[in-house]
Amino acid sequence: MEAQERKLLGYETDADKRVTLPVRHWDGMKLALWRNKVAWEQVLPQARLLLDSCGHAVGCAGIGSETEPCLPECPDRERRMSALVILAAAKQFAPVVANRSAMPYIAPSREHFSEVIAALAAAEAELDALRAQGHTVTPPPDGGTPPQLKEAP
Repeated sequence: MEAQERKLLGYETDADKRVTLPVRHWDGMKLALWRNKVAWEQVLPQARLLLDSCGHAVGCAGIGSETEPCLPECPDRERRMSALVILAAAKQFAPVVANRSAMPYIAPSREHFSEVIAALAAAEAELDALRAQGHTVTPPPDGGTPPQLKEAP
């Protein structure tokens, strides 16, 4: 049974699992998301300004439409294409909801940051050691048993 089917039947899926997270990390993620939204909101008008300032050849279909290509004779064809890429990225990757947190953000201490980096490095080293030994994870056949490590032949 696939994950989507399990979810529709009310079973717990991997997407339902919760992880504990320090509040300072959660606040830091929300702040980063909010900063991204503010940055994209500043990018959108600038990209539109670039598009509006591009020169076009007579009869160019790109004058009135963002989806139509410019004629090869247009003087600012490459600049317009770059502005369209920026505009598309701004529309596609901008967060939908990113409200500024009411709580003041307190950056983690240098020691805490070092602990997090050390834990990540240790986990990466452990994974590399397991891969070097030839261990693989077998997926559960019926979705009910947890994965088991097996020695590679």
